[in-house]
Amino acid sequence: MANVLCVLYEDPVAGYPPAYARDGIPEIARYPGGQTAPTPERIDFSPGELLGSVSGELGLRKFLEERGHRLVVTSDKGG
Repeated sequence: MANVLCVLYEDPVAGYPPAYARDGIPEIARYPGGQTAPTPERIDFSPGELLGSVSGELGLRKFLEERGHRLVVTSDKGG
């Protein structure tokens, strides 16, 4: 078992943004030349969540805990 420590941004005080710039980006099925784009089997977070904040936990908690590891998340950068 490993302990994983993440020091991340605090959650937004005014709440999450109502829209994200990436919402308007088109999905790509193939690259020029015919190579297919990556297609993940699944995602374990809701698109639009701020994964780099404390509550988002980089989307790692379930992944790590299923493998027997412990995730510690904080925004305290002072020690």
